Amino acid sequence: MQFSYALGLARQLVLAVTAVSIIEIPVAHLLLSRWSTAVALVVTVLSVAFIGYVLVDWAAAVRRPITLEGGTLTLRRGLRRPVEVPAARIVAVRSAPSNDGLPKEALRTVYAGEANVLVELEDGSAHAVSLDDPAAFVRALEAVIGPARKGLESPS
Repeated sequence: MQFSYALGLARQLVLAVTAVSIIEIPVAHLLLSRWSTAVALVVTVLSVAFIGYVLVDWAAAVRRPITLEGGTLTLRRGLRRPVEVPAARIVAVRSAPSNDGLPKEALRTVYAGEANVLVELEDGSAHAVSLDDPAAFVRALEAVIGPARKGLESPS
């Protein structure tokens, strides 16, 4: 199963930053070049590289969804290294209305905006994620971890 995390706020944010940068970078270059050509060139190159990274990172987020396959939950966030969590280690999954109610130690696997799901692991750690359809993610993960929990709870 695949779950998208980059269609809502992230798209709007990337497009807004890119649109502002198309205007801001040349103006900043012209203003800085009156003071120092070298500084203007360095700032312009770094600004263009940053916008390029933002666009490539967003494209990666769109093409690299969070997946739940073969008993492994793979949490992705754009170009960053994915985090693989065996479903057997997950003890709970719940909706989180915002970042405010999350434990401080929760690892944020959030591309942009607020976390809307918290995945709790057996070692006490947790992953906060932001998904486009959090309800579907919670249902899918509960379906996978539900049978495993029942097996743990049954008397031997």
